[in-house]
Amino acid sequence: MSAVNHRAAANPPRLRKIRAVLAGALVLGFGTTSTLASWTDGEYGTGSFAASIFGTESQTASSSWASHTPAANSAMLVFNATAMSPAVSYYAWIDIRTTSTTTTSGTVALSNSSNDSGALLPVLQYRAVRTAATNTTCAAAAFTGSPVWIVGPSYTSITSVPTPAVSSPVTAPGGTTPQLRFCFETRIQSGASNTYQGTTGSVTWQFTTTST
Repeated sequence: MSAVNHRAAANPPRLRKIRAVLAGALVLGFGTTSTLASWTDGEYGTGSFAASIFGTESQTASSSWASHTPAANSAMLVFNATAMSPAVSYYAWIDIRTTSTTTTSGTVALSNSSNDSGALLPVLQYRAVRTAATNTTCAAAAFTGSPVWIVGPSYTSITSVPTPAVSSPVTAPGGTTPQLRFCFETRIQSGASNTYQGTTGSVTWQFTTTST
């Protein structure tokens, strides 16, 4: 009996609790150290970007290819209309094309008139077409059949433009239509008063080109 009591005394409740806590710590320790760090790696993708280029230039019978902007630098249309009479038509053309560095297509539209001056303006009329080819002669024949009208077919005041404007497609160089020709027909309206004899007028038309 005395021996049993001695072993019980050697393992008091406090000691048993300490051993239980240590055992729990050992289990916790194994759980923590058994979680290894993961290997990591990465993949990356880079995008490169560049803006398109859209530019136009024009020429007339008296002006070489160039950027004729602003209005003060406009190309001069050659109407040879220095002795006009009522209902007699005069013709001139302007070519518009995309520049050699252009990379995208666009549109061309007659959008405005400005710098208009002269006593003859109230009786001046016009209409305009986009010709079938850039080497088309700008004359009465260009206005017969079924042309592509940008102003007309009725005559309108020379300072007016259609609303909405008629857009014509233009492509980058190498495309199907990198160059366009527009033919203008002008006249003094039929029945204009004799008071307009000897008067003059000047109009600057604006074409707006827009990338698409």
